[in-house]
Amino acid sequence: MNTRLPRGRPFRLAVCLALVAALTGCTQLNLGLTVTSDDTVTGQLLLTVDKAELTSVDPGPVLTPLDPRWPAFKRWRNNVPAAFAELRRSLPALPPGDETSYDNDKSYGVLISYHEKPLSHFNSAGVNLARDGDLHRFTLSLDPTKYGEKATQYDPQTQQKALQSMSIDISVTFPGRVIETNGTLVGRSVSWKLIANQPKPAELRAVAEVPTTPSAAAAPASSRSFPWLLIVGGVVVLLLVAGVVVLLLRRPRGPVAAAPTATTPAPTTPADHPGPV
Repeated sequence: MNTRLPRGRPFRLAVCLALVAALTGCTQLNLGLTVTSDDTVTGQLLLTVDKAELTSVDPGPVLTPLDPRWPAFKRWRNNVPAAFAELRRSLPALPPGDETSYDNDKSYGVLISYHEKPLSHFNSAGVNLARDGDLHRFTLSLDPTKYGEKATQYDPQTQQKALQSMSIDISVTFPGRVIETNGTLVGRSVSWKLIANQPKPAELRAVAEVPTTPSAAAAPASSRSFPWLLIVGGVVVLLLVAGVVVLLLRRPRGPVAAAPTATTPAPTTPADHPGPV
């Protein structure tokens, strides 16, 4: 009997259905981004799932121990990284960055770091961050029907259930004033804290102004003149100090006081002292 595990779409869909059914309330998405006026982004994204749920997926009526595919399914179920990878495939693509595995006693996931990444890296079906003229626009869609190819590969209702079961904590800081958002605004930072298994909006959004900056042509000139200003300023200070020293040296000196001498009585004439009579 051929017990090779089929890798077609039906089996993948069955696996994903089983995962989503088990992962209610134990998937967390944390995202923190800072946007700069030169259209680069720095931050981190952390997606984690409870290990206990990844290793206790019940395929229900999809597969049974009598099914020839059961041994392979069981091996997959006991492989935490493989189970997480399968779950991740059902979610919208994450912005590309420097990925490392996140693994602790309770959770497993992926940590993606962004360091001065261009906005073009944040144009996925899920997370979208772009410049629109004089505005920065951020959106995170929680509507599976807008996930492009993923919307046809996976059941939208199953994806919606997975998204609703997620705990989401997101913060985005813009370089300019925020003019529109459905999140919590503090200064130039917008945040969303969505609890698992609670109703969520179809989209998280924020719009901010791009701060006015000097023209690209003027910026290099300004940067070149800055060291010269310091040099000229230093020369002027040195000249002033030298001038003060010269003035002090050329200042006329007063007469030197003579050293005191002992006074002697003036000689007297004979008339002053007559002799004896």
